[in-house]
Amino acid sequence: MKTTYLVWKDPNCNGVNVEWQNLSRAKFLTLVKDPANSGRYFIKLWSTNEDGSDGAIVMEATEEVYKDWRKEKRHTQHLRDSDPGYTLVSYHQMETEDGCYGEELLPDPDCDVEDSSIHEILLESLAAAKSTLSVNELWLLDKIYREEKSLSEIGELLGMSKVAVFKRLNKILAKLKNHIF
Repeated sequence: MKTTYLVWKDPNCNGVNVEWQNLSRAKFLTLVKDPANSGRYFIKLWSTNEDGSDGAIVMEATEEVYKDWRKEKRHTQHLRDSDPGYTLVSYHQMETEDGCYGEELLPDPDCDVEDSSIHEILLESLAAAKSTLSVNELWLLDKIYREEKSLSEIGELLGMSKVAVFKRLNKILAKLKNHIF
């Protein structure tokens, strides 16, 4: 479990257009202990493999990135210390055999499978019910629901009163209702 030490070749680059330099542990410790490097910041990224085979990485970072990393590290430590009876587990590290990560197995509160299934069944029933309608009945539904024409406008097109169009619409809807339910 070897640790890799990465520092900026140009310490004044401030994280922009970074060129990395790989140092040995001894050279890294010498660099850190040098008072001339007191304004440089380093973060430690732990192994991503459970067995630690890829080792840790210590890398130079900007002050802002360092502070964010430090804040997260302290928060994680606080959670560990505040309840020693529990272990902090990353869902992302819990990968299943088929390549699915743990967070993908959590329920999605925005997705209701039951409502989605009922919606799909109703759509299929509506499609089957629509197949029983005549061309004229489908035309009337299209004008009202897709083109959003008023009953008066449709009555003018057909040369009938809006009451007659309303009665026709109710008959069509009743026919659909009988086939769906």
